Amino acid sequence: MINSGRNIVLMLVGVVMVAGLVGASQGGAVPEKPNPKPAPAAAPAATASPLSWAEVLEQNPDPKVVTDADFLKRITETKLPWRVKDKASGMEMLLVPPGKFMMGASPDDEIALEVEKILAENAPQYKHSERPQHEVTITKAFYLGRTEVTQEQWMKVMGENPSLFQQSNATWIAEVYLSKPFADWTGIKMTAEEAKTRADSAANAVKFNPAEMISWDDCQKFCAKTGMILPTEAQWEYACRAGVDKATYGELDQIGWNFDNANLTTHSVGQKEPNALGFYDMIGNVHEWCQDWYEGDYYKSCAGGVIDPTGPAQSELGARVLRGGGWHFYASFCRASNRIYNTPGFQYYLLGCRFVRTVD
Repeated sequence: MINSGRNIVLMLVGVVMVAGLVGASQGGAVPEKPNPKPAPAAAPAATASPLSWAEVLEQNPDPKVVTDADFLKRITETKLPWRVKDKASGMEMLLVPPGKFMMGASPDDEIALEVEKILAENAPQYKHSERPQHEVTITKAFYLGRTEVTQEQWMKVMGENPSLFQQSNATWIAEVYLSKPFADWTGIKMTAEEAKTRADSAANAVKFNPAEMISWDDCQKFCAKTGMILPTEAQWEYACRAGVDKATYGELDQIGWNFDNANLTTHSVGQKEPNALGFYDMIGNVHEWCQDWYEGDYYKSCAGGVIDPTGPAQSELGARVLRGGGWHFYASFCRASNRIYNTPGFQYYLLGCRFVRTVD
């Protein structure tokens, strides 16, 4: 259920959407500790790779990780390596096979309808909609980061760490959050000192926490150095759903860090339950940039089904798509089909990324 509709409107519109307009004027391997569940216990030695950019970690999909039988079959049929390591960044990536899925608000997702109604009443200029649900065909396999990009991985490529969630900042961060007027923090009583003690150590934060304060423009610079790309909105939702046509691919508290369980901070990647393709934190922790321009009513043009969509040609708001929800957001916005946006140059402590590699 939606927690206080008016509070949500203030959070979504006041913090993210309007923040995006302000932004227009402003100019990660799977972690070892805490021990996530991703990698099989005894992975075979790396083999020769048909991919020039990758080291093969595992040729065939592990049925304990890829738990959707149809995806398991289709991954195997590609004859491509399933689990690889990107040479440029050191990121672990998993293969997502071609296929079809229904994109947009799930039929039983009443929250999507309520969010749309609230925003139509309070912020009609955003034309926010996750409907109609429509068939999308993904014709080419692609590799996607198994986790969100970590601070360590970002530093390896870019040479700097822009993230706010580092141990040395913990006290200041807590003080800033506790003073914010745009959300109701009364349900979480935490002093700055308590926030500091709950934070990861400085070493762990840099090594395992997702990189944030990352803009879409920053992602393009990362891509220029590595040959990676941001996922399209369709690729992201296809990989997130992993065969599930529900609002989430599991119980939210089990799969993602959100406002109700994150204690006002990001968390090390890979701690929550993965989806049926083996991806972690697709919902929660940090919002993830997609390549597409954003138009709130774009799905109207997709009603008849689309093939390898790349989004609208432009955005009236000059904004790019963000997916997945994050630690700061109520459960209502941590859903597979939820879509928000921000301007390409905007940096914020909610915004991170996950990258794609094409097969060729």
